[in-house]
Amino acid sequence: MRTYLLRSPAEEADAISRLLRERHVLEGVPWGSCAVIAHDSRQVAALEAELAAREVPARASGPGLALGAQRPVRDLVRLVELGMTDPGDWAADDVVDALLGTFGGLDAIELRRLRTALRHGEVADGGARSATELLVSGVRHPLELAAVDSREARRATRLGETLAALGAQARARATAHEMLWTAWERSSLARTWREASRGRGPLAEQADRDLDAVVALFQAAKRYTEREPDGEASTFLRAVLDSDVAEDRIEQPAVVDTVRVLTPAAAAGTSFDTIIIAGVQEGVWPNTRLRGGLLETWRLAEVVQNPDLPATGMLDRRRAAMHDELRLFVRALSRAERMLIVTAVDDDDTGPSVLFEMLPTPEPAASIPEHPLSLRGLVARHRRSLTAPRVPAAERAHAAGQLALLAAAGVAGASTDDWYGVAPPTSTAPLRDLEREDVRVSPSRLHALEECQLDWVIADLGGDRGGTTAGIGTIIHAALETAASGSEEDLWAVVEERWGELAFDAVWRERAERTRARDLVRRLAAYLRRFDDAGGRLIGAEKHFEVPIPLSDAGAHGAVLSGDIDRVEVTPSGEVVIVDLKTGKNEPQTDQKVADNPQLAAYQLAFSSGAIGQVAGLTSGGAKLLVLRPTAKKDYAEPTQQPFDDVQREKFVARVQRAVGVMRGTSFAAPYEVHCRDEFSYGLCRIHTVAAVSAS
Repeated sequence: MRTYLLRSPAEEADAISRLLRERHVLEGVPWGSCAVIAHDSRQVAALEAELAAREVPARASGPGLALGAQRPVRDLVRLVELGMTDPGDWAADDVVDALLGTFGGLDAIELRRLRTALRHGEVADGGARSATELLVSGVRHPLELAAVDSREARRATRLGETLAALGAQARARATAHEMLWTAWERSSLARTWREASRGRGPLAEQADRDLDAVVALFQAAKRYTEREPDGEASTFLRAVLDSDVAEDRIEQPAVVDTVRVLTPAAAAGTSFDTIIIAGVQEGVWPNTRLRGGLLETWRLAEVVQNPDLPATGMLDRRRAAMHDELRLFVRALSRAERMLIVTAVDDDDTGPSVLFEMLPTPEPAASIPEHPLSLRGLVARHRRSLTAPRVPAAERAHAAGQLALLAAAGVAGASTDDWYGVAPPTSTAPLRDLEREDVRVSPSRLHALEECQLDWVIADLGGDRGGTTAGIGTIIHAALETAASGSEEDLWAVVEERWGELAFDAVWRERAERTRARDLVRRLAAYLRRFDDAGGRLIGAEKHFEVPIPLSDAGAHGAVLSGDIDRVEVTPSGEVVIVDLKTGKNEPQTDQKVADNPQLAAYQLAFSSGAIGQVAGLTSGGAKLLVLRPTAKKDYAEPTQQPFDDVQREKFVARVQRAVGVMRGTSFAAPYEVHCRDEFSYGLCRIHTVAAVSAS
């Protein structure tokens, strides 16, 4: 008998898989002679899935998981429920969940691309709807997505058409079975999952489970329709989602050579060569919780059996429950013929059961080898040896030879042709091609490009997730541009109007960010009030400019420095000062630190090139940042860049030309020691420096 205390549920599943493989691979014990016993059906269902994911053939007895607890079923039912709902009542979260679900076909990155494309189209048309509103409207009216020519838009269009078809069926009082079939047939997943299930490995087993779950759902819907011909489809769908009890299996699955996963009751009358009793946790086994405690229904049996029992007399029911639990545990222990193993998890959230006090001293988790004794694990082990640094040459050569043998046998992942990063690039063309388009340089991104080319290109290709802080800055900029006046009330009215565009992880975070936004508005209003009191004059807000940049090899297309200026102001002395609003907390706050700021320099180049209207004949007063979160105890900071002379102008043009050369390149440098490794830079390039978290 052996006992183990593991550090997490995942480590417990790994250990059980390894121990079962030791018995099967090293000692020749058939899978069918091994069993895993857990206290209740929920543990049994979870263990079946965990073992199958680790390529241990496992089969649970009993009904298994409830239908609504299985993701394919849950996503299909929720899709039908959404289709039955009036489109005008659709919640944005429900539409997003449908798009990200099994039958929507989008992942988080694809959804972000779709939202971005919709928002760009709205801005180009002069609209003001948020990306979320556009997404919901597009799914509600699929024709609106026709203008977006992308795979993501086509998938969203198909989902919208499916929801429209479900709505028409609901109005025609179709049955739940009919609507579920419509959603399933339009998803086109039947052929995909069927082909996947014909293979081998975790993906094939998951496809099998998904297909079984969907078939069980259709069987349940059919039975409901037969029992309740006039029953409402919504009643059945809601019952599936709300039920915690699995459907009874009409027929038992075929007996094959698999590890049985059982409850102690299901293990009665059986015996196995190897038994693993898993999940022996405090509060789970023994489970001394009394049944019928709310209404005290147990008193009825006592009164029937002992009519003369005083009302205050009570048997020690908790002791009886403990005895029942001990008998279950002894029954589970007695099922083993040769090998008995007991496991539990000991972490910050849970601990082992008191039953462990009656068992031998647990062995350390480190005594279980990490190698999972599977072909997949063998491939992973040799690939790690072949690619990891500081591996002896002899071990590296052995790993290469073993991988060659595994690849010749057709083992997945062994051949280097399948390794990520080994295949040649799909394209070596430059990122920007002057034969096809202009190279457009954004002033706000010049500093990022000069700091780290890799960080810039990841953001340029859509890798920047953005965030709440950036969203608040965008709304503050919009308030500065569109508010009826510079008063705090008018500025805050614009922020309030657009506040719903932001998404927060928790209510307390929303309250904190709203307080911060209100403080930023107060500081901005103070600047505008003092600017007006001093006699300043505003030329324009969000002034767009475009400045051609000379290139030696420019043809039909060239380079263009383009952007939008937050404010163009005229001082009481008649000088033009360009203002760039900053809401971040790490912005430069002294004149010295902005002397070579590329964004301010770009605005000065636009002024000197005549790209800003309504300033002809006026002299330049330079450019400045309006920092609303200074470290000093004042409302704002105004670090200023002095006006350009001809020499500075030529130097900056050369600087932009170098940036254009980088943007047209085929490779991008990453200053690892200076930028990418810095834990405080939060650059996107850090995705290439984060170490692997897997241990095996």
